[in-house]
Amino acid sequence: MLSQEPDRLNWKWTSRVYSAKSAYMATFHGSTACPAAKHIWRTWAPQKVKFFLWLALQDRCWTAERLARRGLQHHPRCLLCDQLPETMHHLLLECPFAKQVWHEVLSWLWMTCRIPSAEDASLCDWMAKVKPALPKPLWKGFASASLLIPWMLWKHRNDCVFDRAQPSTCTLLANIREEASLWARAGALGLRAVLPASWDVH
Repeated sequence: MLSQEPDRLNWKWTSRVYSAKSAYMATFHGSTACPAAKHIWRTWAPQKVKFFLWLALQDRCWTAERLARRGLQHHPRCLLCDQLPETMHHLLLECPFAKQVWHEVLSWLWMTCRIPSAEDASLCDWMAKVKPALPKPLWKGFASASLLIPWMLWKHRNDCVFDRAQPSTCTLLANIREEASLWARAGALGLRAVLPASWDVH
């Protein structure tokens, strides 16, 4: 039915009154919160590393398990330990090869916390559990190291997949030292504060 009253614009996100705040909030309508976001995006690390960890936590990396789900060619077991099928959870949290690397690096950095294990739901779940037990001055360094190690594990795994390299903790640990030094020079002050004096970061 037509009315003699002038037309009015109604804004459905509030009680018919538009505001910049309501428009901003509308952009997040239907989104879900992710507790892991702050552990990744607020940590000092190169953007490509943050993006990798974000994909890894969403199970979007092309592990053998994901390839198998799509009927694509894949290796039957984790190339780093040759014991269990390769999933991202296995690769980062429960692989014996990865556990040794986690132990060595955290020991170098004087971080007396337990290493990730199969009992942790995710890498960020582990971070959230162990971080409060560390002295506060170590938190930023711990956060950067917790992104660095998975990134280097993934790169080492890719060397084994695509370049037929042999798994080597010695090679990987040397690469982690070098990469950590580069991150410290590039601005990872928290990581720089915990690096051993023997690692050249000047």
